[in-house]
Amino acid sequence: SIPGVVGWEKNDKGQMGPKLANMRSSMDPVKLAEGSVDLNLKLMKWRLVPELNLEKVMKSKCLLLGSGTLGCGVARGLLGWGVRHITLVDNGKVSFSNPVRQSLFMFEDCLNGGKPKAVAAAERLKQIFPGVTAEGHELSIPMPGHPLSPATEGGV
Repeated sequence: SIPGVVGWEKNDKGQMGPKLANMRSSMDPVKLAEGSVDLNLKLMKWRLVPELNLEKVMKSKCLLLGSGTLGCGVARGLLGWGVRHITLVDNGKVSFSNPVRQSLFMFEDCLNGGKPKAVAAAERLKQIFPGVTAEGHELSIPMPGHPLSPATEGGV
């Protein structure tokens, strides 16, 4: 006879026993974050931009030139809209005035001369959402139309 308890079924030996389910993958914090972000994007698509191709957005690769106030804001915005591949380029170091204006930096990033901005910003994006592929490169990009001095040519 079958017990009147939900969750019992015949096991490999043909005997009645509790049904076991492996919930390990659904308890992984990274997987939970990815699922939550994906659900949020689907809701944004449904409510705001029904024609948005989420797969195309998630596969996009963005290169941000500059990791200052604008670069930090744009990087956070890209992350919020589902971009999963972000590369940042900047030649500056995080200074003590940056964390209050630039959302990807913390006080600790300023210590010991400051971390490279692009590297610190990429690290913070990964802390915010582990599902992102973020890279930071310390590189100087000359402004178009401005001459290079011999002293700065080596850093370009």
